Amino acid sequence: MHRWYYPAQEGGPSLEAAWDHYEHVTLARYFTDEDPQAFVRAPHGEKERKTELYPLWGTPTKELMDFGISVRMYFSTLLVLAGFMALAGVFNTPIMIYFWNYGTMDGVDSTVRASAICDTTEWVACESCNTEYAAEYPEYRLDGKNVRRNTCNFEDWLVPGLWSYAASILLLVLFGFAFFWVQRKAEIVFDEEVQTASDYSIEIRNPPPDAIDPEEWRAFLGRFSQKGVTHLTIALDNAKLVAALVKRRKLLRKLSRKLPLDTAMTDDDAIATTVMEAGKNDWISLPFFPGAKQQYSAIQNLEKEIKGLLQRDYRAVAVFATFETERGQRDALHALSTGKLNVWWNRINTSRFTRGNKLIIRESSASSSLWDLAQVLKEDEMETRVIHLPQLEDSGSSVEKVLMFRGRQVLNVKEACEPSDVRWQDLESSTRVQLAGYIGTTFGMIVFVSWSGIFVHRLVKQHPGTLYATMFITITNVIVPLICDFINSFESHSTEGQRQTSLFAKIALFRWFNSAIVLSIISHFIETISVEDGNEVQKGSLAYKVYPVIFAEMFLTPLILMMDVVENFRKHILAPRARDQEEMNSYFTGTQFELVERYTDATKVMFVALFFSSILPEAFFLAAAALLMQYIVAKFCLLRLWRASPDIGFRLSRLSRNYFFSASLVAHMVMSAYWWSGFPYDNVCEDNGEYVYCNQNFFAARIFPPLPRFQPEGMEWMSDSQEMLTSLYGWTSLVVIIMALFAVLYQVVLPTIKSLFFATYEPDGADQGIDFSSVKHLQEMHGYIPQIRDPDFLHPLLACELLDIDEDLVGWNDPVRGFHPHNLVNDAYQIMGGRPLQPVFSIVRQWTPDAESKQKVLPEPVMS
Repeated sequence: MHRWYYPAQEGGPSLEAAWDHYEHVTLARYFTDEDPQAFVRAPHGEKERKTELYPLWGTPTKELMDFGISVRMYFSTLLVLAGFMALAGVFNTPIMIYFWNYGTMDGVDSTVRASAICDTTEWVACESCNTEYAAEYPEYRLDGKNVRRNTCNFEDWLVPGLWSYAASILLLVLFGFAFFWVQRKAEIVFDEEVQTASDYSIEIRNPPPDAIDPEEWRAFLGRFSQKGVTHLTIALDNAKLVAALVKRRKLLRKLSRKLPLDTAMTDDDAIATTVMEAGKNDWISLPFFPGAKQQYSAIQNLEKEIKGLLQRDYRAVAVFATFETERGQRDALHALSTGKLNVWWNRINTSRFTRGNKLIIRESSASSSLWDLAQVLKEDEMETRVIHLPQLEDSGSSVEKVLMFRGRQVLNVKEACEPSDVRWQDLESSTRVQLAGYIGTTFGMIVFVSWSGIFVHRLVKQHPGTLYATMFITITNVIVPLICDFINSFESHSTEGQRQTSLFAKIALFRWFNSAIVLSIISHFIETISVEDGNEVQKGSLAYKVYPVIFAEMFLTPLILMMDVVENFRKHILAPRARDQEEMNSYFTGTQFELVERYTDATKVMFVALFFSSILPEAFFLAAAALLMQYIVAKFCLLRLWRASPDIGFRLSRLSRNYFFSASLVAHMVMSAYWWSGFPYDNVCEDNGEYVYCNQNFFAARIFPPLPRFQPEGMEWMSDSQEMLTSLYGWTSLVVIIMALFAVLYQVVLPTIKSLFFATYEPDGADQGIDFSSVKHLQEMHGYIPQIRDPDFLHPLLACELLDIDEDLVGWNDPVRGFHPHNLVNDAYQIMGGRPLQPVFSIVRQWTPDAESKQKVLPEPVMS
């Protein structure tokens, strides 16, 4: 190996070991020593059994469930969307053929010839066009007396137009069935296929601040479960302490790189002595490049701060309880769930209970299936059950006393998210802090979006007919996740899913605006389809601006992702120059597979294609190809380049389905109505044998729905077939908007209002009847172990004591050093010189199943 590439070959860290770490720890592998076709994912760092990397082409989509339900849903969604767009493209083939020949098309590039571009024009006399309305036309359309009028065939497109309209209706039907019915079924099926901690766990967000005794919580929650609680975590409000300990570790790592390799970084005296020797060479100190003495001084000051934080009393801010059975979790949620107002007012709604202590519930009684059409179409089979609340030792105890913690506090209980989804450092954030963060980041996004729109407008105006604007849009679409992630860092989110939801909205809305809306705003109405007759240089036709944006999604964006420039720089430039093996391995951690970026890429392609499909129908085929390319590239990156992301469940798939994909369809129907109403896009009408100015832009005139009846009397510009198609799209867009508003009312507004007064918990799918203890060893089964994931460290940093905790529940393993070096608790005790008297870290406990508990839930026969 060349010396310039790998300077420290002899006696230094091993690149071979670093690549081995990359393949066995960073990338996902599956067991091959038993059934190679089973695709059972191996734990990170597994060396005892035979494993291999997941094959690129041989890994079916269904096996991507090993990376989490959220990843499986994403790849399934891409395939479905690509199929829908390709089918819509087939239905739009007649209108593409029509557009191909409805003008002379001598100067139109073949890539956009199947679009609505019209290059056949004639000069006609129009006095008003050249006088009071001259500002409504591009300069090259006027000569002082005459105006250019588009003369393409706008008459004989009824049949092709009806096929295009049929494609729009088909998309509405397919989206309604596949996304609002089948995909909802798919979520239940996928959830039933894999048992995860979330299926057994609940989260309590308002525990009493002093409720830090695990046995007290176990006794209370055990009332609602036959086999009791098997795992419990009490999260404390120690975010400042944990952040200080993480910062100290980072400073120590930086300091170690200035000291000899044999320096014991856990020995304070050895560090101090070595720093004094190293400090003799620090002849100059710069603010941003501190020397060893300055770094050591910063560590000492931080340790003083940590000692002060270790003297504080910390309060409980959340409790995660894992039951031994799914039934225990469900019964606890049924019994304890209540309206938000009841939590705020600290009261129990006893009207749900019959005969004092009985709660009647209805749940799905059978597992779902996606492969049986009859199963997909029919409603879930429901079963009626009765929950008998237990009696306390006091025989006269009321329902309120049974359901209230300590007999006096109503708990805010919900189904817990996946353990990897919890952001432990943000659990203590108040609603006021979260709201302030949202307001600030929203303002920042408005400023950023406005700047981007202005910049694109200037590029188009100053450099017409070039690809500068397209290049800027593509580059900003690639880097916008970094910008939005920076803006998002000022917000506080208790789960990774919430963080990614907020990030999803920012990135998607920016990309929609940047890739579609801004182009339609800055483009002149007349330049929507018009070009200079006989001139090969187009004067800003909208199709020429949109086509490269979608085309870039097929090649340029995937190429940038696969180049993985930053990680390749870390692996091939920084890693060979690392001082020790740990530092070298840290450069092989891989880019995290950010599901939010992948979803926003898909929504951007969908939105742009649907937004402009009426004037650029080949966008359907381009979008299908781009989505397939995204599938291939994302799968390659997941299996060969990037590290897996935390499983956030169905949050992003539901968000994209219920809001962003739906909004794309609404935009498609509304814009199609406006696009069809604008032909021939020349603002020239005939009035009593003379040509005069007329405003053909219903959108600018704020007319909705854009129906033919709103044309000025005597100056109608629409042909009979155009009027029919415009009417179809106009009325359909109105119906779609009403349906969308009703959906928002039914799915968002009413449930939100209902949640204020009533319990809204409804379990998904059937109880699988599998005990937690029998599946806790599986790779996808983790416990609620407080830990901090930081890209500067090879492994997460633990923030709790692991006393008598099954190591399988941690979710990862360091086969070389174990968990001890990665636990911040040890750092704190080292600084303190011992264990603090009061709990300063989140409390984790595990118990064996209580098989002798009394039966508290009695199933009853199915009721109609």
